[in-house]
Amino acid sequence: MSQIAVRLTDSELLELDSMVAEGAFRTRAEAVREGIRLLRRETREERIAASYRLAYTDDPLGDDERQMLDAALVLATELPL
Repeated sequence: MSQIAVRLTDSELLELDSMVAEGAFRTRAEAVREGIRLLRRETREERIAASYRLAYTDDPLGDDERQMLDAALVLATELPL
């Protein structure tokens, strides 16, 4: 496992130590690792959501396909019931 140095403001360190003291995390390192896990999950979920938004806003039909679909709809409305 690698080790890195992180600079925190006094208030960030106070908040981190408070969470450890309250028992939310066993150590500062555990809290930081959990924060990274949450950030990774949030980033992954945002990428998935962006993919869905793009898929539902793009028109998968080209001009030829759109014209054929329009013609088929016109024919379908002209068929007797």
